[in-house]
Amino acid sequence: MVNMDYPGPGFGCSAIDGCTTEEAKKVAIKAYCKGVEGELSAWKATLYDVMVGFLDLGDKDRGKLVDTVAEIKALVREIESKTSQLEGECPLDMAPIEKELGDKINQVRVHYSKALEVMGSGSFGG
Repeated sequence: MVNMDYPGPGFGCSAIDGCTTEEAKKVAIKAYCKGVEGELSAWKATLYDVMVGFLDLGDKDRGKLVDTVAEIKALVREIESKTSQLEGECPLDMAPIEKELGDKINQVRVHYSKALEVMGSGSFGG
């Protein structure tokens, strides 16, 4: 299960912003993206359980989660897309991107918690 208290992928923008060469910055961004990908992989494993549980729900409970599940899927796609874009662009200012990715990961946490409320944490390893 994903550590819901985990603050994020770790390699923060301050380390990237402090890079003195373009090559060092590319290496730092790659490390940051690797951290985001690692956290996203952990979330995907946890969210797989949500999807399986979602399919096992009755129509009434499934109806309560349709929007939540759709939002989780969209957020995961956005995070994947942004990290791919980030590795290619190597932006000068990482702070807004780091905030955006952090916000999206926090939204995944919120929607996961909503799913737990409907499904019950005992349903899938919570």
